[in-house]
Amino acid sequence: MAFQGGHGVVLKITSGSLIVVTNLMDVSFPEQAKFLAEATFHDSASAYLEYIDTGLRELTEMEATVAWDSAATSHAAILTSFAATTAVGMSIEDPNGDEVIAFNAHIKKVGRVAKSRELYSCVITIQPTGGPTIT
Repeated sequence: MAFQGGHGVVLKITSGSLIVVTNLMDVSFPEQAKFLAEATFHDSASAYLEYIDTGLRELTEMEATVAWDSAATSHAAILTSFAATTAVGMSIEDPNGDEVIAFNAHIKKVGRVAKSRELYSCVITIQPTGGPTIT
């Protein structure tokens, strides 16, 4: 049984090459964030905090939910990546294929879920690392 998650969103993980994560039910996109340093001084002109750009950026943690199938190659790749100490190549593509965000990531958590009258599923927490390539 195959599911198309997020209305056509495609999540991929490296297993020799990038392969589609099958049975994708739900997924959040990573957000781009920049780190700001609080830089309010006693002689600041207002009573508001002031911030400066540190130059650091982050691709934030994201979650994906899949209908779990231990026989699926992409699900085995998720477990292999979780057991590894190095990041794995991944990508996520919007429903129209207009934007692809490629990044390295660690599989941070793998949590199985079994609710009454629902599919046996798995919530995967993905922590991107380093800079993404957005095309």
